[in-house]
Amino acid sequence: MSASVTAIAVEDMHCSACTSKIEKALGAIAGVTKMQFNPVRRHVVIEHAHTLPAAELIRGIESAGFQPALLSNSSSEESAAHTADRTLLKRLGIAGLAMMQVMMVQIALYAGAFQGMEPVYARLLEYTALAFCIPVVSYAAMPFFVSAAASLRRGLNMDAPIALAIMVAFSASLWATLTGDGEVYYDSVVMFTFLMLGARYLEQRLKLRLQIEDSLVAALPRQVCLMDNGARRTVPLKELRPGDRVWVGEGEQLPGDGLLDSPALLEEAMLTGESDWARKPGGAAVYAGTFNRGAGFALTITATGDDARIGQIDQLAAASLSDKHKLARLADRVARYFIPGILSIAAITFAVWWQVDPDLALPAMLAVLVVSCPCALSLATPAAITAAMARLRQAGVLIKDSAALERAEDLQRVYLDKTGTLTSPDFRVTSQHTHAGFDAAVCLDIARALQAHAAHPIAGAFAHSGGHLECNDVTVQQQGVQGEVGGVLARIGSAEFAGWPDVADSTGKQVYLSLGGEPAACFTVAAPLRADAALAVATLRNSGLDVQMLSGDDDAHCAEIARTLDIQYCPSLTPEQKNAALHSAASTMFVGDGINDIPAITRAALSVSTLETNDLVKSRADVVLLTPRLMALADIIHVGRRANRIMRENLAWALGYNLLAIPAAALGYAPPWAAALGMSASSILVMLNAMRLLRTPLHKPLQGSAG
Repeated sequence: MSASVTAIAVEDMHCSACTSKIEKALGAIAGVTKMQFNPVRRHVVIEHAHTLPAAELIRGIESAGFQPALLSNSSSEESAAHTADRTLLKRLGIAGLAMMQVMMVQIALYAGAFQGMEPVYARLLEYTALAFCIPVVSYAAMPFFVSAAASLRRGLNMDAPIALAIMVAFSASLWATLTGDGEVYYDSVVMFTFLMLGARYLEQRLKLRLQIEDSLVAALPRQVCLMDNGARRTVPLKELRPGDRVWVGEGEQLPGDGLLDSPALLEEAMLTGESDWARKPGGAAVYAGTFNRGAGFALTITATGDDARIGQIDQLAAASLSDKHKLARLADRVARYFIPGILSIAAITFAVWWQVDPDLALPAMLAVLVVSCPCALSLATPAAITAAMARLRQAGVLIKDSAALERAEDLQRVYLDKTGTLTSPDFRVTSQHTHAGFDAAVCLDIARALQAHAAHPIAGAFAHSGGHLECNDVTVQQQGVQGEVGGVLARIGSAEFAGWPDVADSTGKQVYLSLGGEPAACFTVAAPLRADAALAVATLRNSGLDVQMLSGDDDAHCAEIARTLDIQYCPSLTPEQKNAALHSAASTMFVGDGINDIPAITRAALSVSTLETNDLVKSRADVVLLTPRLMALADIIHVGRRANRIMRENLAWALGYNLLAIPAAALGYAPPWAAALGMSASSILVMLNAMRLLRTPLHKPLQGSAG
């Protein structure tokens, strides 16, 4: 059965309790096979039968009490985020203005209580505070009430205690004002509404920062220079379509994938992590997100937005929070019982204080409701994972499975494939032996002309040298290429095909050329080591990892590479033998690039595919290198270990804070305003700690390794 994938935004999905409800609702729909949640972006990506309409998925999420919306494109999503941002800022402003006025009134009431203020003036001040408090409760605090009300039928969320605290404090104050009997808490109402909104605004801004860091599409320019019948005009990026021609000035970013009209000098660091600039010929395919570091040029657009390569990478990354980290699962289990537990503790606190000191019963209960912070628990791991993935993207690493970051910490050994992994995927002619009577340069030119018609990887070795001879009547066969050059029959390929007598080449790294039936030249072809292979192996070893090479190549070629890199190796391995060679697969990283590597890639705890491999291999790997740098492997280990450390710090802080703050509030040591301040600080500290990952040092590439 063929499958479809639908991405849905659920803006009111705040915590793990929300994701559990959505997961349960979607799981009851026949045809849904997989769900992937991204708490930072508030997305759910659903894999389902192609016969299942998206409208049914929307209805399923709505039945759980949420307000879903189909994701159309990144620009509309960003626009919606900025609209919500402005609305929240407006609510925050109203709460802030009201808080200043109410606090001045409250100071007068406190002073009057000590100095014997006339009751009529005290009542006037209370009504003044009420007047300023009403807009806060009816407008500024409305998101808490709406969210809490919606959660009544889907399971209480973290807004329920906040809404309850605001409503109880306001209702008690209103009753005291109207009856003239009891304490008023208008200052507490406006203050913790302001602090809660402030915390939510800062948290939203931090999340938006993480989204931008995590989303390559979000970093594209908002305006592009469109070339229309020779004229140039500026249009929004969202209006760009395939087939349009745009002008990319010096220092500007390419807005979409396309074909160059002329040669260009580009910086592709955003996609590959490579800081060196690359020269691209006219007609070359280039990708959105790269920067023009030379003269301006015209570009014919072939794909934009989510259809561009940068968008496809984004989509893979956005779905990568599917397999939950074990620390995230722990946080989910705690958060599931958190809200009911807090409400129970608040009720008990009120009952106990009512017996001991009724005047402290309500403030203590409010403090318990406000001080608790399930939000910090829910964000502890997703925020760190998102930041780590964004940082690795800057190193040219695409994490397809976020649980791989957890496994990076427990790795003990790294197995590397040789051909195409440790060595460059591009073969080069390393030496040439020419028979007497033939010119070496002419032989190389003829070889290049013939091999230009072949698709074999070894044929590509000749594209880097030789002139521009043309050949006729070309025939490509399994063992070589035959053609006519300047009226002379030329054959290149194996010794047997080229007609070299008494030559047996067991290595497959010799290419033979014959002209007019006579042996002319023999070329030695090899794939050189990647520029940073030795440094990468040494860095991994210094990180405490055992590094070995597994190869299907013969012992002679493997031994030469192993001596250069000073590593152990196993040669002449079949795919099955490579798979069996992965001792203790649970603590093993495997890096490969070929179809024959798929069994090992599937078995390893953390699997990595190289940039140049095919899509099938990339689909099976946990991590895809978007860069030819092998030092990116060390970045994976380094960032993965640091991410695990920060996740543990976040969870320790979130749990420790609640274990200390809730008893303190229940015992009356934390007034409501202090409780609100502590709750706000808890969420923000978790986000700020996670964002330290965005500054994690990365290993620098070798000078010239990208060129």
